[in-house]
Amino acid sequence: MINVLLVEDSTVFALGLKIALEDHPDIALSAHVTTSGAAVAYLNAHPDIDVAIVDISLEQQTDGLTLLGILRAAFPHVAALVLSHYKIPAYIIQAITYGARGYLAKDSSPAEIADAILRCSQGDCIFFGETLPEREIVKLFGGKAQLDARKPQTLSPKELEVLQLVTAGYSNAQIASALGVATTTVDSYKERIKGKFGLDTIIKCVAHAVATELVSVR
Repeated sequence: MINVLLVEDSTVFALGLKIALEDHPDIALSAHVTTSGAAVAYLNAHPDIDVAIVDISLEQQTDGLTLLGILRAAFPHVAALVLSHYKIPAYIIQAITYGARGYLAKDSSPAEIADAILRCSQGDCIFFGETLPEREIVKLFGGKAQLDARKPQTLSPKELEVLQLVTAGYSNAQIASALGVATTTVDSYKERIKGKFGLDTIIKCVAHAVATELVSVR
């Protein structure tokens, strides 16, 4: 039996996944927690967990990407599988960077999610349905040096989303509406992006991000 910890701050999604997996003969959803801190506490108390399913856009405490790094360092026996509504390539690169063994979209079928859990628990890497050995992932990005060069480590998921929307031509007002935040919050995100990139305009940040394939041009 594969014991699974779900780290997800959407109660509705968590309930749906629990229902979808409850009759699976080889998978047991042992617990559902909503924060990174609770995940670490649970794993410390339950060393029998095999797979952690992680939402990278957790709203409280540290985000899911940071949690992936913690899992890799403190719980190397736990295979991390990301389930996210983000489908842009940069998030897959981030997930690989931080130690995920799998990355699927939240609109994947229950069968696809169950298959990913099984494969990740067996040591495979699976990204959007394609199962790849870890060495093949490195090769896919042109070798370890190239993968390291393309790691968008410094941007939070929300900052990366803002940068993608800017790249797609969204105005501040449109970004604010899409994210459900104030336009002043969008400005704050842009300032943080510029600071992390060490560039003085958001247009230069976009150019750099496109050139390094951190974001895609739609």
